[in-house]
Amino acid sequence: MTIPESIKQFITWIQGFDHRLLRNEDDVKEKFIFPMFQYLCYPEKCHREYPLKISKSGKYGINPKIAQIYYTTDDIEQQNTDTSLIFIAAIEPHQNKFNYSIEQAKFYNNYFKTLFFIVTNGYQIKVFKQLRYHREESIFDTNIDALRNSALASTFYNQLNFDSVKNIDKNTVSILKYTKYNLIERFLRRYPDLQDVLEKSYFEPSIMREGYRLVVVKPKVVIACNLPKAFGEGNCEIEFSSIILRNLKIYLNHQDILGQLMTGLHTQADWGCRRFFKQLDKNTFEVYLGQTTLILSELEAIDLCLCIDGVCQEYKNLIIEFENALETWNFKFVEFSESRGFILFSVRQELWELMQQFAHEFDYTKGKSEWHLFQRKDISIRVSRGIRDHTFILAKIDRDLYLLPNNQINIIYELNDVNLQSIETGKLTLWQQDIGVQGTWTARYTKQWLLEKYIPKVINYYSAKAQISEVELLAKITNYTSDRALIKEIDNIRDLAPYLRDIQSWLHIYVENIAASLLKPYYQAYTNLVRNTDSSITGIDYIIGNLRRVEWKNTQEENPSNSTNWKNFTFKYAINCLDQQVTRINNCEYENSLNADLITRTFIWILENGKISFSQAQLNAAKQALPPLWEQSRFEMRHVYPNR
Repeated sequence: MTIPESIKQFITWIQGFDHRLLRNEDDVKEKFIFPMFQYLCYPEKCHREYPLKISKSGKYGINPKIAQIYYTTDDIEQQNTDTSLIFIAAIEPHQNKFNYSIEQAKFYNNYFKTLFFIVTNGYQIKVFKQLRYHREESIFDTNIDALRNSALASTFYNQLNFDSVKNIDKNTVSILKYTKYNLIERFLRRYPDLQDVLEKSYFEPSIMREGYRLVVVKPKVVIACNLPKAFGEGNCEIEFSSIILRNLKIYLNHQDILGQLMTGLHTQADWGCRRFFKQLDKNTFEVYLGQTTLILSELEAIDLCLCIDGVCQEYKNLIIEFENALETWNFKFVEFSESRGFILFSVRQELWELMQQFAHEFDYTKGKSEWHLFQRKDISIRVSRGIRDHTFILAKIDRDLYLLPNNQINIIYELNDVNLQSIETGKLTLWQQDIGVQGTWTARYTKQWLLEKYIPKVINYYSAKAQISEVELLAKITNYTSDRALIKEIDNIRDLAPYLRDIQSWLHIYVENIAASLLKPYYQAYTNLVRNTDSSITGIDYIIGNLRRVEWKNTQEENPSNSTNWKNFTFKYAINCLDQQVTRINNCEYENSLNADLITRTFIWILENGKISFSQAQLNAAKQALPPLWEQSRFEMRHVYPNR
């Protein structure tokens, strides 16, 4: 077959392109993107550039970016979301972490409504297709070296050249795909004989668990999951029994499971609590799993939810059990190169060097005193007696992230593979029996031992040999501690506010609905707790404003901020509003996260600024209602949102 001249020219150009000449983002745009689209036959006048402004929250970047958009027309007045074809985002050459840039491109592409969006650093090229009823689909994840293959370059050209792309009907293609599936599903439902055949091919429901392998089976869905060990990563594979989806296997990695599946557990698909579900009509759902988008029937959606609940609840439990056992919740998790751990505190660089020197001098092979318990492993301090490892201490000093002002460096409780070997190879529950002073030290105990025993010993040992200031070295230790009281020990209601602030921060970024069962006792207990607040509380306009916004959102009445002077309302009115929200949520299955955010802001303000008369029973009820919500917010802020 004769290759068209336009494809030959594209292949010749891509085979001769040298990405090593690219020095910055402008080079990627000028020397790679523009020539590539010229060889893909896009008219120059169909191209426009747009500055991408920073969102108010700063979430989408620090520096403004430029979007490259190609349209079907060169008429500027007709260049809009109906005629947009391709969105291109250029990133710095040699930058290999694409996740942030892809998320940024997806965010902005929601406004431009293009058929494709591309993220490239001039060497790697990631191309995504996005149609009306479908989440983005990765169609090319390649690089310049691979594209030098003539067959791949031809495929790339045929899918992305100007004539091919401009002839795609955005609406018709998506609707046809969705309608085709819907018709097949309805057809199968109409004919009992075919339905009998399908029922015989359904999976046999079961739950199988062997060690860290969990398989949950429902009639229409099966999920086989490798659960996470310690702070390791798990994964899963999803299959469907449907004749349409048979033989499709969807693989999800650790980040996919946490970032997509973990929110909205034990809720129904049509509640809007699960971020990977989109309801298309009463009996049909669009579901995106990893990079795969499916259209499922109501029954398939129900079974998928049940399987996810079974797998993700156990997945979550193991992560929580590990953090609880090693007492790591109060420390910031960090991951860098091939190391990971928790920041305990920071010290002057001089002190860290003395700590390393002491560990080298008191290697366990050099003596038998109580302090001969160290081994050096790479750059870590390994606290050990022979084969019994207690803990690994690491100070990361070669990156600005860990090198603090005034020569302060962070001391990190390292999750070392050697120390976690018993978890990796042992039985599911036996590893916890090794945790303690004589075995594996927790993060909390390690910090205590370092501050109270090891560092004083190091300073005392070397102060006699060198002119060092013990007072200065100890004064420069920055101890990252939380001053908040434990929930069960709280007697002053203002001590509840820091926990509510954690919840509010989580709700503020939570875009899905929340199961009402989680909020009902919380709304009730805190409304009762603040019920007897002195009416002279400051900020009544702020309180009423929050509560009126909740009412406005629920009733869709005219925004009261345009017509009402909230300062004329009293605190009694505020309590009546809160009582109405308690009544409302008791009759709901789910709650909008913005409502919960505004109500939590109201509780925080009253606790911090009001003079409140309360009983012990009211305080106890508030303390009892707090942990389920706060612990979920803590888990998701730590493990779910960093993976989105």
